[in-house]
Amino acid sequence: MEVELEPRVKALPFKVKAMSRESPSQKALHVLDTDLRTHWSTATNTKEWILLELDEPCLLSHIQIYNKSVLEWEIAVGLRYKPETFQKVRPRCEAPRRDMIYPTNYTPCRYVRISCLRGNPIAIFFVQLIGVSVAGLEPEFQPVVNYLLPHILSHKQDPHDIHLQLLQDMTSRLLVFLPQLETDLSSFPDSPESNLRFLAMLAGPLYPILHVVNERTTSKPSGNITDLDVSKSSQLSPTLTVSSNFEPRRSRSASPLILSAYRAIVFRPDAILCF
Repeated sequence: MEVELEPRVKALPFKVKAMSRESPSQKALHVLDTDLRTHWSTATNTKEWILLELDEPCLLSHIQIYNKSVLEWEIAVGLRYKPETFQKVRPRCEAPRRDMIYPTNYTPCRYVRISCLRGNPIAIFFVQLIGVSVAGLEPEFQPVVNYLLPHILSHKQDPHDIHLQLLQDMTSRLLVFLPQLETDLSSFPDSPESNLRFLAMLAGPLYPILHVVNERTTSKPSGNITDLDVSKSSQLSPTLTVSSNFEPRRSRSASPLILSAYRAIVFRPDAILCF
């Protein structure tokens, strides 16, 4: 089945994490191979499943399944390995014969579960997961994804979409700071534009500072600290804290994603402040 895909999506690497069963000669790992001489089969007719794990989290664009003899299935995806919380991207439906590609609308995803409800027998040639890798994407970033996704979807044909790039930078660079950003992310929907600018600054021009501070807080202090104007009794905080006072000002002439460079910034080894 031929489907025209956006230039920025590609087939993503994954592995078989688990399955309900497999026959001795038709192993589940055969779904990784596009060779039609091999396939996964359970040698049974009802209620079997296979769970796939992507190498990295992604925005899942399409799922391609080359069916052999499944008659009915449903497909669910999730960011964490909690099948009970998975989101159904394809409700229970008849399984078409041979090649089928289902759109999944850039759903945040790390795991894909294909539940095969009926078959004669249950068997699949191969599966391909198509989308855009977003390293570091965790459920805590879901409010940011919800806000940026309409913009990402409206720029599907742009391989250099700034909204997608911003999301990828945030998740990869700020993953280590999730505990410190928990409040900002949970309150993100209350003021999405200002919160987005705040996170963009942390992932962009302030990221080198965050990175250095984090390294200092996770390593033992050695020698005298002479480059920081702090009292002798000051000690490094065991965790990095980002001040909520750091709120970039809104500029009438600036894009929502571009911040004004004219502001005063003060930073210490355990905090960053902006006035």
